Amino acid sequence: MVEKLAISLDRELLRRAEQLRRATGESRSALVARALRQLLRAQEVEQLARDYVAAYRRVPETPLEVRAARALAKKSLARVEWDDA
Repeated sequence: MVEKLAISLDRELLRRAEQLRRATGESRSALVARALRQLLRAQEVEQLARDYVAAYRRVPETPLEVRAARALAKKSLARVEWDDA
């Protein structure tokens, strides 16, 4: 279902949005919807990162896990041919 929305924008923001809209060939509605979807997704990603950090702080890696991760990384990286350039 589609809902209508009336918004106010400052002149410069509207000018830039119109430039972008013309360049992409989108309608104003499509441009605003795309921008909102991107903003909402970015906020979701930021929240996931905050949640990850909070969980890590509650249950950090043990020294044994850190050593194991380093050993595996060293083993994996040893197989990579490195360019000296």
